[in-house]
Amino acid sequence: MKTIQALARYFPDKCGGIQVNLNDLLPKLRSHNIEVKIAAANNGCHQENTYEYSDVEVYRYPVFPSPKTQPNHGQIPHGKFEYFANWLSRQQADIYHQHHWEVYCGLPHLRLAKELGMATVVTIHYPIPICQRTTLMFHGQKVCDGKIDIVRCSQCADTLTSKLPVAIVKTISHMPMPILSRLPLPTSAYIPASLDKGDLGEFIRPFLIPGYVAARQYSLQEMAKYADRIVAVCDWLYQALLINGIPEEKLILSRCGISYPTQKQSPRVRQPNEPLKVVFLGRWDIYKGVDILVQAIKNLPPEILIELVIYGITQDEGYRRRILKMIGDDSRIHIKKQLTRQELPEALANHDILAVPSQWLETGPLVVLEAHALSVPVIGSNLGGIAELVRHGIDGWLVTANDIQAWTKALQLLATDVNLLPQLRQGIKPVRTVSMQATELATIYGKLHR
Repeated sequence: MKTIQALARYFPDKCGGIQVNLNDLLPKLRSHNIEVKIAAANNGCHQENTYEYSDVEVYRYPVFPSPKTQPNHGQIPHGKFEYFANWLSRQQADIYHQHHWEVYCGLPHLRLAKELGMATVVTIHYPIPICQRTTLMFHGQKVCDGKIDIVRCSQCADTLTSKLPVAIVKTISHMPMPILSRLPLPTSAYIPASLDKGDLGEFIRPFLIPGYVAARQYSLQEMAKYADRIVAVCDWLYQALLINGIPEEKLILSRCGISYPTQKQSPRVRQPNEPLKVVFLGRWDIYKGVDILVQAIKNLPPEILIELVIYGITQDEGYRRRILKMIGDDSRIHIKKQLTRQELPEALANHDILAVPSQWLETGPLVVLEAHALSVPVIGSNLGGIAELVRHGIDGWLVTANDIQAWTKALQLLATDVNLLPQLRQGIKPVRTVSMQATELATIYGKLHR
């Protein structure tokens, strides 16, 4: 059976959890007699390119010029789409499996695969296909059910739009796609962060967003039309797709797995009078909640023995500088360089607990599984995928996401109760592996290929 795995970007470019998981998954798929090729966009490039990465052929199709991410991630084919189309038509693949839903790898790519007669699968790894904010946090404060509603979503995405009468919001949501696609702003999926106050966007934004929400809703319906199966990687995402009318017979819940470390790391044993060693691994991004974690540590009295190490991944430099200023001369908090995948197991094993203070609905994250695989408990936000993976008081501790006082209280408890950490470590069960994930995926492919 021959499959194409399609993505918006791939190694050796800077990548995230989607590509890490897929790279680990591919050898396991081959053990099920599944042939794999990667097709990934190469934004800003004029020409196509083919190379091997981890013994897998990778085709990079050009995307030029760099397109706007709105309206809604690829309803209109990007420049040089014909390169992808010509390559895909020559592959004669059985299965086309798409892992992104954006302008570089979106609706036109899926539609073409279906028209070429391939069985089609889309895995949803993030809230972007559903949420204009991209976080699924209603007004940035509380969890949303994910139901796309033109008025509600428009008002949530932008406070200026909320000042428009409902009738006008509904009317401008029908703005034709060709008009929306020609408008100059915004250039980012993160609305309204992409627009500076005082520029044209401040005036035009309220009249764009309803159209963008409507485009997102249409795009999701088209996904359901052209995808034979839609895979959700967590339960909340499955429910959000269901509530938006995705047929239940097309939906499959299949969580991501990890590869266990090749070298067994012994978990750290905290000695009396040693600080509780807390580690954060993730992007410098406000939605990752490093500021919440840092402030919680700073609120602890000096006699509480605790240490936080942050292994930050480059993203928002302004946010990183803000955190550094917040830390000041606090000797309990340390910033270290980004880890490689090879360095990750040892770094995790050298800490007592992993902190995941995300301020949005994660669909994993994989780092929770990686920590548990090394017998490291997790303290995380009581949101989304984190809450699905961490069992409060059993193998970790769940905290109200944006409540700094609650984080301070939880960290103090973990630092002072000598019995709690060993108890949480004992509660950790074997985690889901990529081998399990591959077996499920092979079953999905097999049923489609009959």
